[in-house]
Amino acid sequence: MIYAKLIEGELVFAPNPIKVGEAYIGNPLGSVYEAEGYKPVRTTEPEGEAPAGFHWVETWTETDSEIVQGWGAVELPPEGDIDPAEALDIILGGESA
Repeated sequence: MIYAKLIEGELVFAPNPIKVGEAYIGNPLGSVYEAEGYKPVRTTEPEGEAPAGFHWVETWTETDSEIVQGWGAVELPPEGDIDPAEALDIILGGESA
C-alpha cells in the first residue's frame, strides 16, 4: 500500500524510513503512517480514450480515510501556437534572448 498526503492538490508520498519522535522506522506499518497524518492512496485508470483534442490529467481527491486518483480531460493546445523561444522561457523561467 502506498501512503501520502495531499498538500495544495499535490500528492506528497510518505517517506521510508519515517522519523517518529527521535527514532526512524523502516518499512513501517500503515498504522504508523496514519498516525503521522498520511493516508492510503487508491489509484485508478482513465475510462477509455480521451475525447478528440483532449488528454487525461490526473486529479486527486481526499476523503476521511484515503486519497483517490481521478482523471479530467484537458484540451490540447493548438499545434504550432507557441514560439520556440517562448517555450524555452516557460521551461527555464526567464528570458531566452
